[in-house]
Amino acid sequence: MLEVTATAVLPVPPEQLWELISDTDRYPEWVQGTDAVTRTDGPTAPGSTYDEVNPVIGAWKARTHWTVVEHDAPRRQVHTSADLPLVSRLDIVMVSDPHPAGTSFALTLRAVPSHGPVGAACAGLMRPRIARDNRRTVEQLTRLFSGPAAWRLPPSL
Repeated sequence: MLEVTATAVLPVPPEQLWELISDTDRYPEWVQGTDAVTRTDGPTAPGSTYDEVNPVIGAWKARTHWTVVEHDAPRRQVHTSADLPLVSRLDIVMVSDPHPAGTSFALTLRAVPSHGPVGAACAGLMRPRIARDNRRTVEQLTRLFSGPAAWRLPPSL
């Protein structure tokens, strides 16, 4: 299994972070490797689904179908897909916890390689890129909540 985690402390309460990470339409804004969300059931909920277009290598794109398999607001959600090349299952785990400075956030990607030793070797070769993309995702999420152009919830929420 391939597993990489990136973490950050965000200067917002857990509920505000949860609102953004549950909005699948907004994933292209902050999730590295999400070019587009082409269909969604709306905000994440147990059993909800959404479809993405993801770059693989060069112009090669994957179309992925995701299902939310765990949903414990505002603490943890797990999304799973079996549509990426060379993996039999990919899980995205998002965990947030209260922190004195706001909310601690951890984003973990877990991949189960397919195709035996060939898939495992490819996963090993991809590990640095996956770790970099995971780190960039958390950095982009952090930027959305920092500085003068910080993302904010509408006053009605």
